[in-house]
Amino acid sequence: MIKRLNVGFLELSSLVYLIFAITPLFTMEINGDYWIYVIIFIIFVISYCTLLFLFTVLSKHWLMLSLLIHYLCIIYFVYNVSPYMSLYFFFSAFALPFLLKVTIKSLAFTLMLLTMISCLIITWFSEYDTALMLFVYYLVILMITISNFKRVETSKLKIKMNEKNAQINMLIAEQERTRIAQDLHDTLGHVFASISLKSELAAKLVTNKPDKAIEEMTAVNRISKDSLNKVRSIINDLKISSFKEEVDTVGNMLREANLTFEFSNAEYAEKLSTTRQSIMAMILREAINNIVKHAQATKIEGQIQLGDKELKLIIKDDGVGVDDVEQLELKSIQERVNILNGTLITYNDEGLCIEVLIPRSVEQ
Repeated sequence: MIKRLNVGFLELSSLVYLIFAITPLFTMEINGDYWIYVIIFIIFVISYCTLLFLFTVLSKHWLMLSLLIHYLCIIYFVYNVSPYMSLYFFFSAFALPFLLKVTIKSLAFTLMLLTMISCLIITWFSEYDTALMLFVYYLVILMITISNFKRVETSKLKIKMNEKNAQINMLIAEQERTRIAQDLHDTLGHVFASISLKSELAAKLVTNKPDKAIEEMTAVNRISKDSLNKVRSIINDLKISSFKEEVDTVGNMLREANLTFEFSNAEYAEKLSTTRQSIMAMILREAINNIVKHAQATKIEGQIQLGDKELKLIIKDDGVGVDDVEQLELKSIQERVNILNGTLITYNDEGLCIEVLIPRSVEQ
């Protein structure tokens, strides 16, 4: 399949540099046969334009052949015209990473280094002083080339990370849909069955035992209100909030319940993406709910520790702890930790301590 040429202003403007190879045709500053130079010049222009305009069309082998011819022409220019003709390596500093999309370990970069060495050797024996200056230029060119390689690699990593984030977001959405469906099934299925039974019973009792019928309808009213609160809770779980916002919300809730709550370094979570902060917020909320329901605690402490390789979320209470930590089931928390490729650790320490280790590689 033939690909469409992608020619922009940058590619067209690069043709200006051909003037350095054209000039000797008119100044006659050539240390060899004039017509041989003309032939080499034409070959150089063809290879230069091939690399510049056809890099999206030609196969890798043809591009490598064009690059080899390009470098051989540069060696010829250095030998027969001027060592400064080798400054065409500035073109390679951008062509290799951005056009040919090769790496620092590629054959193309090796060819560039070998050509530089060849040009230095030729210049060393013909113009010693110029060779030293040329060496400095080459160092600058190599620094630019390596910097461009790193830019391309960073760009590739960002693309991969964005793709990974998209996959994680899809996984999160799927798991949340499953969880919501299960929550609604557990909550509303039982509720509707109870309401149906009690309504039928009240209808039968309304004539003969109106007091009993009123009791049943009162129960229906209570069940409806409880169910409404549960549905609201499920909806609140869907709201995406930053981790720090969740810490503030949890703190207010616990203080209203006369529980002491302290959390430090919540701002470290801002190093994570919004989606991952939301997952951490859900982990915190679930852990706090478990503590309030089962731990009989009066004080809850939390913090985030930032290491070189991981971010650690610690949640600790002063409650009764658990007899067998290994048998402790924190399924909902574990599922969310797995999404972050993290590790969940629980142990007793004057109460129960929950640690979530999140690799720093999932930042942003």
